[in-house]
Amino acid sequence: MFAEERQQAIYDMVCKKRSVKVTELSQLLKISEVTVRRDLEELHNQNKILRTHGGALAKYSVANEVSAPELISSHKCAEEKRKIAELAYPFVKDNDTIIADGSSTVYELIKLIAVGKRKHIKVITSSLLVMSTLAACCEVKVIMAGGEVNYRHNNLEGHITKEVIKNLRADKCFIGVNGIDEKFGYSTPRFEDAESKALMVESGIESFVLADNTKFDKTYLARINVRCNYLITDTRLAGYDYEWLLGHTKVLFADRKKR
Repeated sequence: MFAEERQQAIYDMVCKKRSVKVTELSQLLKISEVTVRRDLEELHNQNKILRTHGGALAKYSVANEVSAPELISSHKCAEEKRKIAELAYPFVKDNDTIIADGSSTVYELIKLIAVGKRKHIKVITSSLLVMSTLAACCEVKVIMAGGEVNYRHNNLEGHITKEVIKNLRADKCFIGVNGIDEKFGYSTPRFEDAESKALMVESGIESFVLADNTKFDKTYLARINVRCNYLITDTRLAGYDYEWLLGHTKVLFADRKKR
């Protein structure tokens, strides 16, 4: 394994587990502890992780933003996101109108819709990437929630976008989130995103949050003040208490392959 591949594997493990020990990484990757320490130092110097005595911690900022191109090109949790999308796709039925944001996991669902066999689908979105992905699909009609173009995030936002979303109704809503926390709820680094996502959920008769396991126990700057019908994630985290969600949300795990 080349150094870059090894460091990416270590980074993915740190993000997934939130904290890891040198000894654990050494055993999992079958490399020496000296090599692990050297790679952790390099990742720390790149500002990707927090180096600790004997291991490392995942690093993130409550206001940290990732641009749309960076998000889509990133391989972080790529397989997990695909599995989540595969579990979400059967909820989309013929003749459905859905509303979808521009998050990377929802984008995986949009790609399935683009090549799938669902007929007479309408997709409401503010994401330019979603629009372009569905451009050649004769069975999908795209309705853009117009507004001001945010080129960094590849979407439309602002007053006009919010007014459009407020005045539309969808069968199902699919959004992604950056953080899921028992006390703070769902959150994202951007106020515009938080408000738009909340309006999307309100516009959907059924609502779905698609989020991989690295989103749990994290909080970001802006709360998304909603409750959703379904939370679809990739796997059940050992030791995590999902009870706080179960009173109002059905939690589905992709690795169990059950609806």
